[in-house]
Amino acid sequence: MQLSQCPVRQRLCLTKVDCGDEYSLRLCELGLRPGVEVTVTQKASFGGLVLNVSGSRLAVDHRSARRIEAEVIA
Repeated sequence: MQLSQCPVRQRLCLTKVDCGDEYSLRLCELGLRPGVEVTVTQKASFGGLVLNVSGSRLAVDHRSARRIEAEVIA
């Protein structure tokens, strides 16, 4: 499912990060890459998300959130 559709406070595993070459490298440097566990901590009304990635908080805009895929960890 798209990261923008994921529930808040649920553990997720990223499965695909496809934001274009220039952005994918930067997201990878920030820790957003396939196989990483993240948690959506907050959803903004404009579609952006705040993520917890390895203890760090990252904000992702709505366009990027639609291009990142994740699955819920049971």
